[in-house]
Parts: sequence; C-alpha cells; structure tokens
Amino acid sequence: MLNELMRQIESGQLPENSKLPSEQQLGELYNVSRITVRRALTELENRKYIYKRQGQGSFVMSKDESKPGISYLNVPKMISKMGANPKIELEKFSINVDGTEKRAREELGLSEDDYLYSFQYLYYANDEPVFSEKVFLPFDIFPMIHKKEIVDKDLIPYLAKRYVMQAEFYSKTEASLITSKNRKIFNLNVGDPMVNVTTKGIADGKFVYYSQSIVVGDLIMFIVK
Repeated sequence: MLNELMRQIESGQLPENSKLPSEQQLGELYNVSRITVRRALTELENRKYIYKRQGQGSFVMSKDESKPGISYLNVPKMISKMGANPKIELEKFSINVDGTEKRAREELGLSEDDYLYSFQYLYYANDEPVFSEKVFLPFDIFPMIHKKEIVDKDLIPYLAKRYVMQAEFYSKTEASLITSKNRKIFNLNVGDPMVNVTTKGIADGKFVYYSQSIVVGDLIMFIVK
C-alpha cells in the first residue's frame, strides 16, 4: 500500500493538493486494517508526500513544499538563476545486467553481477540544451524505480523522498572543449568551451550515486565557482 501510494504521487496519478481516499476507503481498497492505513499515512507524511488537515483528511503535498533539505548540484535552480525556464527530459532509462559500465561499477563498488541503473537526462534553458547527464545507481539500494516516477523531473529529490536517502554529494569540474561526438547534442561547434562534471553521492559510508555530465553556454558560470 505504501509503495503504491508513493508511486501514484510520484507519477502524478495523484495530483498535487488532491485529497486521498479516507482511511476506511483505503483499507477497503488495499484490503488492510485501519492500523496499517494509519501507519502508511504517517510514513507518507514523514516523507513529505502528503499533509493533513484537521477534520478534512490527507492531501498530496505540492512539489515546492516537499523538497528535501539536501545539498546537491541543483541544475534546474541554476537555470532559473540565469533568467531562463528549465526543462528536463529523460532520454534513456535502463537496468544494466551484463557487467558493462565498468567505470561506474568501480565508483559504486559493484561487481559485474550486480544490477545497475543507467539514466540519461538532458536539461534545457529556454528550450536550448545546456546540461547532459548520465546517472548510475545501484539497484540493491534503490529497488523498483518506475520510469513514470522519474520522467522529466530532478532525480536526487525523488531519491531522497522515495528512499529516505540522507546523502552528501560532491561535484568535481574540469574544463574541456566540444568534440565531434557531443557537438550534435548541444548544436555547437567542435572546439567550443564546455565543462565536464563528475558527481558522487555517499550515504552511510557507501557510494550510492555516480554521474558524468557536460555543461555548456552561460550555465558554466553558474556551476563552476
């Protein structure tokens, strides 16, 4: 029941500020006791998925109110600081089971037999691509991620809420130039400036997040400090 309600909220099936069914209705819907329903609702409230109104019931929390207090490279926020409208597109989503992506496996301490998520995102500023990111996650730490839950949204806040992740993130930047391999992504010329960004997330003494990114255009000034 808890996981299903979180999935519905993350996917937008239960919209922001919409009212959840009553405790009795939820119990009948999922065939569970009233105690189980109340525990699930308490957990959803603790994870900032819902809020309660005295005498009215439980409601889905808006995204602005539900953002976790976690420090990370918030690209949409930086694009907004540029005075542009941010947009995120999930281009690829897969689970790697064949032992490839060895660099990511080494960074996350995974063996060739471990399942590995791979996400490819492209961020836009006023419809111009400015940030390309490939993210890797260990499946055993973040099981059962559904594509509908992560389409066109910032991944780290989702992970923090969905899995109660308290992680610290570190990013490293390196100046570089656009190549023939990535020029088409950004509609730029070979030799134009770009910055490589490597980000790692650590929780409970273990690496749980690894990403490789490319930044171009004016966004570079907001990311490289």
